[in-house]
Amino acid sequence: MKTSTVVIAALLALAAAGTAWHARRAENYRSPERVTGYRSLVMEFPKAQLRWVRRGDYLDVISVFDAQLSGGRKEKVAATLLQNVRVAGVDVRRGTIVLLVNPLEAEYSALMGRQGEVTLALRAPGDKAMTAMEIASYRKLIK
Repeated sequence: MKTSTVVIAALLALAAAGTAWHARRAENYRSPERVTGYRSLVMEFPKAQLRWVRRGDYLDVISVFDAQLSGGRKEKVAATLLQNVRVAGVDVRRGTIVLLVNPLEAEYSALMGRQGEVTLALRAPGDKAMTAMEIASYRKLIK
């Protein structure tokens, strides 16, 4: 009799733990938040880039593209085009993220997706600093 009571109690504890785990996972897949004056911009990324990103995080959006130089030469460069963007939602299973951006940032985001690769840089909690960033290139790196 005691053994069956212990087994039932253990099963109930495991079921409760599993329910709590599923609830925490489901929280990341809720519909994204929306804020007046902002746009909820849905973007696709490789799942590995989204694995550590959570709703409410802030990040920078970096575009890597071919810049046209004088003399018709091209050079691959990276530019941080959006800084301190709030994450409104993440669905790692589908490889999508929803960012809260103003209307102009939404337009730039649509453009950068057509010009080259887009990468996310996750910010540390509390890091809200906006910084003037220069365009990065391998030519500058190896000088």
